[in-house]
Amino acid sequence: MKKSFTNLVIAATVAASVSGFTTVTFAQTTTNAAALFLDQAKSASDSQLGAIATELNGKVQSLETATGTNSAVKSKLDSTLAALTGGQDSTALTSAFKLAQSAKFTPEQIGLAKQVGNLASAYVVQKNFSTLDGAQGDVATIVTSLRSGKIKDAVPSLKNVTTSAKLTDNQKQLITTITDKYVPGFSKASGAVDSLKKLPGF
Repeated sequence: MKKSFTNLVIAATVAASVSGFTTVTFAQTTTNAAALFLDQAKSASDSQLGAIATELNGKVQSLETATGTNSAVKSKLDSTLAALTGGQDSTALTSAFKLAQSAKFTPEQIGLAKQVGNLASAYVVQKNFSTLDGAQGDVATIVTSLRSGKIKDAVPSLKNVTTSAKLTDNQKQLITTITDKYVPGFSKASGAVDSLKKLPGF
């Protein structure tokens, strides 16, 4: 029965594409990606993830509505949610951050795209750093600041987490990606200082 239903869905999708109803099919794909993302986030043991995911999904829907039939935007949003669902957090961040770079966006659309990026970052930080030893306060500040759009408030805590000696390689990559977005040049400057400290006489 389940297999028959799956075959019917595939057949309907193919038929829609052949008939020219690709917009409907794409919209369903985006809706499915959002549903899967929300289900996974809400089933996590960390209740914060469900709350952040709900906010993120709301902004995704708002941006979709604001951009109308722009399939490129819908594709990026779908990719972002699918990457978050699949545990590809670095890929999701890259996709989310590129949204606000569209030269064709109106000021309102740019604002929504930035909020999607902020909430995607908050989700990734909460998911990957909430249990980082000794950094719970900084992580909470980062997440709260990003969710409210008060980026400046997150900067000191982002710097603290980025320079933590307790980060895994994956955490280093993620927090560097986020910090480079909100504190441009910090990771390079920090890396230069570390290299300098390793030289004889320092």
